[in-house]
Amino acid sequence: MRIGFLHIISLLIVLSACLPDPLSVDDVPIPENTVVVGSQNLPEQFLAIAITKNFNALDGGREDDYEELVSSLLIDSLDVTIEVLGESYELDNIELGLYVGTDIPQLPGETYSLSFENPFNQNPVRASAAMLPFVGFDSVGIFVEINEFDSIVNVSMKLQDPPGPNWYMSNVQLINEEFSVNVNPFTELFTDAGQDGELINYDYRVFFRDYAPGDTVLVTLANISQEYYDFLDLRGTRRPFAGSLGEPINYPANIENGLGYFHMHIPDVRIFLPGFDNSED
Repeated sequence: MRIGFLHIISLLIVLSACLPDPLSVDDVPIPENTVVVGSQNLPEQFLAIAITKNFNALDGGREDDYEELVSSLLIDSLDVTIEVLGESYELDNIELGLYVGTDIPQLPGETYSLSFENPFNQNPVRASAAMLPFVGFDSVGIFVEINEFDSIVNVSMKLQDPPGPNWYMSNVQLINEEFSVNVNPFTELFTDAGQDGELINYDYRVFFRDYAPGDTVLVTLANISQEYYDFLDLRGTRRPFAGSLGEPINYPANIENGLGYFHMHIPDVRIFLPGFDNSED
């Protein structure tokens, strides 16, 4: 895969939630430095892990240079490994804060373990997650509405839901020459409640994306765990950022000796290039 595309993915990982707003308060406790972990799976045995340090909400605001802030938080030169079925895979540190593996088998139902040393206390950072079965698009299409005030990306999809309760995440990201770290992907969450085992038709709208002709639109779908779904749902409905980039310290986490959430899933990724057809089968 091209490094440029990996750089985009790394930004989506690191900025999986909004940066905090400026706070006009005094005597806010400063949290101890620790690591924040984000993970992203892509098809074809690809896994990316982003590792940053947490930061005080008072250190950054809307007027700050986001790229400079993010660069100051990314951590490199760590020995990061993934283990599954007794086999260990060392991830490559391809750029600051981003670690990737391109030969990690995708084995639904198996448990994957992440480990590395926390540079702030020299103790192990550990996490584990089970790989969920793949559920992809049966079809997906987008339609963009542009008016004098805004642009709206309409997403329409079909997917075959497997038997049993399932939780889904769909992301939309606009990519253009002005793509920057303060542009977060839009995340839509939904379940198969009331449609277990059926062909699900699901539509949603993405507001305030500032779409322009010539933009590329990336749409993904993933079958995720209930725990990760609850984590994302909580993160999307509350804003009590207290001390980390992307992952507030009072959110549930599955990282031992760190913050964030390590998850494993197999996403379906569709890319709509400029001049795209509105539907894809």
